[in-house]
Amino acid sequence: MEKLQICVFKCRKTFRVGLLRHPRHLTDFLMDKEQDGVILTPPLPSSKAYEDLKVWESRFNGRWRSLWWLMVTRRSSGAQVLEIHPLGGGRSSAEVVLRLKEMLHGRLLSEQRLVNVLRQEGFWPSDISRALDIGVHKAEFKQLPGFITSSWGREICTRCQSEEAKRVPCLVCGSGDCLLCLACRSMGEHRSCSTLLTLAAPQHLPLEPRDFVKLQLDYELTTAQGQASQALLEFWEQGEGKALVWAACGAGKTEVTFALIQEALREGGEVLFAIPRQDIVREMTERLRLAFPGVTVASHYGGKPWFAPGELVVATTHQVLHFYRRFTLAILDEVDAFPYQGSEVLRLGLRRALLPQGKLVEMTATPHTQREYEQVITIPARYHGFSLPEPELVKAVLPPWKTLGSFDLPHFLLQTLQSHKHPWLVFAPTITACSRLQTVMGEALGKPVGICHSKVDNRSEIVQDLRDGKLDIVVTTSVLERGVNFPGVGVIVLYADHAVFTVSALVQIAGRVGRTAESPRGTVLFAGSRITVPMKKALELIQRLNRQARERGLLYRETTT
Repeated sequence: MEKLQICVFKCRKTFRVGLLRHPRHLTDFLMDKEQDGVILTPPLPSSKAYEDLKVWESRFNGRWRSLWWLMVTRRSSGAQVLEIHPLGGGRSSAEVVLRLKEMLHGRLLSEQRLVNVLRQEGFWPSDISRALDIGVHKAEFKQLPGFITSSWGREICTRCQSEEAKRVPCLVCGSGDCLLCLACRSMGEHRSCSTLLTLAAPQHLPLEPRDFVKLQLDYELTTAQGQASQALLEFWEQGEGKALVWAACGAGKTEVTFALIQEALREGGEVLFAIPRQDIVREMTERLRLAFPGVTVASHYGGKPWFAPGELVVATTHQVLHFYRRFTLAILDEVDAFPYQGSEVLRLGLRRALLPQGKLVEMTATPHTQREYEQVITIPARYHGFSLPEPELVKAVLPPWKTLGSFDLPHFLLQTLQSHKHPWLVFAPTITACSRLQTVMGEALGKPVGICHSKVDNRSEIVQDLRDGKLDIVVTTSVLERGVNFPGVGVIVLYADHAVFTVSALVQIAGRVGRTAESPRGTVLFAGSRITVPMKKALELIQRLNRQARERGLLYRETTT
């Protein structure tokens, strides 16, 4: 990335202070014979340039501005006076500016990333540098330093708004204590000497309606889904801020947003669908392309080209940090899941991706709070009309898994696994616990037991073996708590009193059971040496959804079977 120089130019009695990448670019800005320009500083790292810029702006906006002009134009060193000869922007500069506008539409990107892409497209570095300066000067681009200093003296990353940074030697700017942001480095290094750019034009211009947005579904929504879909449309028309969709696991919360997405696109807006996990981004992209033929659906995740265009964008939550005041509607799925849950950085990034008048819809099976939402919409029942399986809380003394032997397994566990002839998922809190349980359960039951965790390379094969009946039991960590379905499966959580089993995790685990019309019921056991608050709250949340479903007449199959 280039360093920046502070400049000032004078037109009659007014002064303007700014930043340049090269002193020769000053001639592009001064088209009047009465204008003069002065370079005030040598090339500076972005952070230092913006720090000194405030000082020079105060000087040339103050009462002694004419005196300062006289001083800088007369001094023999440290300033460069340029004679102005009007220059029109060459075709190459106009072409680069146009390409930059396309890339910066609704995005906040580092200069280095922009330069890298443009270099690959065949643009010369000098043309890129000149186009950036022209765009900033004409207020087409907004330029920001890598870090800003808050009013209370703290250094804040401009890209992610985090204060989590450390000072490191920097080969780019030559500083020995350049700030490096730790919160967003998964998106590439961001330092205090970095420069960020976005479009400076107002992002709230009147939208142009689209006539081609059609919703194509090969199924009908359930009663509960239809009610939720209509409530979201009413929120779009009348509500403000953000809404929460609280849905039972397997209730089909994604589908209820499609009519809302269609309406937002019809009105001319752009829509963001943010998801924590990369594999679900790919799956959701295909679902949306089928549902909205004729709409360009862009997919953004790590390793994917970040500049893919589209009116409907599906992205991982970290990729949301690249967007800036672009979307009229943002939908965040699995708001309770890592990495979004507990990350203020990602929350700020999501809000920044919205236009000022944009609306946010968050979806979850386990809401942490409902107070911050203008509207809460519930989908308490699954499509098949049966109630959600409610977990049984079991207090059982379980030996430490490091010393666990086949004779130490609780009687209820062996009896349950042997008496129910259907597939089982047995959840454990750690990889070590999984490995030990796989061994001792295999010995006690006399059959092979599968294992699945983050360090198992053939996870997809293990999952398929359980579906195909080649395995009856798989011991797993929370890696299988979401996003996988097994017809007729039962689940047991051992050491459920461990801290890793939060309310959200336990509800999701229970949600693996009873998802199909062929097997709408099943066994859910939470076993621990004590009954914890998360275990109780998970049960209460599931019972609460079942009560709502009964009150709304959504459990129609229970009254007929």
